[in-house]
Amino acid sequence: MLRLLAGAAARRFGARAAVVTGSTSLTFADLDRLSDEVAAGLAHRGARIGDVVVLALPDGPEFVICYVAAAKIGAVTAGIGTERVELLAMLDPAIVITVPRVLPPLAGLDVVTLPVERDGRVRRAYDPAWLAGLRRAEPPPPPLPPDPGRPVVIAFTSGRTGPPKGVLFGNRQLEAIRAHGAGSRWATGDARLVPHPLGRLGFATRLPIFLQTGRTCHVLPSWNVDGVMRIMRDHGIGVLHGSPYQLSRILACGGDLPDLTLILSSGAPAPPELIRALRARYGVPVCNRYICTEAGLGLGTRPDDPPEDAEVSVGRPRGGVDVSVRDEGGRVQAPEEPGEVLLRSDAVMSGYVGNSTDQSVFARDGFVRTGDRGYIDDTGRLHLVGRVSRAAGS
Repeated sequence: MLRLLAGAAARRFGARAAVVTGSTSLTFADLDRLSDEVAAGLAHRGARIGDVVVLALPDGPEFVICYVAAAKIGAVTAGIGTERVELLAMLDPAIVITVPRVLPPLAGLDVVTLPVERDGRVRRAYDPAWLAGLRRAEPPPPPLPPDPGRPVVIAFTSGRTGPPKGVLFGNRQLEAIRAHGAGSRWATGDARLVPHPLGRLGFATRLPIFLQTGRTCHVLPSWNVDGVMRIMRDHGIGVLHGSPYQLSRILACGGDLPDLTLILSSGAPAPPELIRALRARYGVPVCNRYICTEAGLGLGTRPDDPPEDAEVSVGRPRGGVDVSVRDEGGRVQAPEEPGEVLLRSDAVMSGYVGNSTDQSVFARDGFVRTGDRGYIDDTGRLHLVGRVSRAAGS
């Protein structure tokens, strides 16, 4: 899937920026060409279908190039970044790609260290020399036959409510997410600032949407308020997306965002007072997004919903997503009755990987348990009221 989308995006969007990090810009055409060369390099080093390629890389163009390259040969990408290298212990990688001074010596592993250096003062196109040791100037292996069940990427939970887990998604789930987010549309995506690490759900499973819609992704190596405000203003970005913590930091800085048209809050429940304060400060709709990593797709309020919806709820199910609230015995609760929130769609994960072997998160009917407690009101809105302990058997 990613191979086909990367090629189509290169033909349609060409010199448009796909990934921008500081002064460096990677076009859609270069993303496809360089990922072909890296795919050839990975295959030359022995990576095969189903092998895990770990990206211990800072967020930036190399991460995206290597992710697409791994998909082109049927390998599975696991992006652990540079701040959570302990996640490597739960994986059995064929190749680890990193940059200097990130990992300790790793005996018995094939480690490629990229010589990435950037000059933040001069804007320039992406330099293929930063992929030295990984590229081969030859065609990648032939395309693989279609396989909806083939694994593609391991996304990691944030660790907000427990140890991080590796969550596996394949072509089937990525196709469901692509269809949900882009449908048949091409060249309609506006530029966005990516608020979370690229190894997390929001980028790892949404890359097909970004490719199909020609969306320019602005990436910060590490999130900080000054960097966010500068990118938002310099590039006229209209959508501000972040967690409640990130949005509260931006609100506290008092800076103006003259091009802002919409604010999206996700990653944790947003206090009603934060939603109201953001709306009052910037004069634009504020929407809640709700999802757990394991579910792939979730719920959300919409810009044209009544303002109260985002203050008191996380909205209604979106197309193709089912939500269920159940008691400890697995019985569906009546409206206004609280219980555990479960989600179901074609995007639900294949399962956990590595040391994360607990599969009791799945209910028998295909729903996945979120661990959140909530209730559905008589208008169909989901309200969150806390956390519950997961239990098997419902």
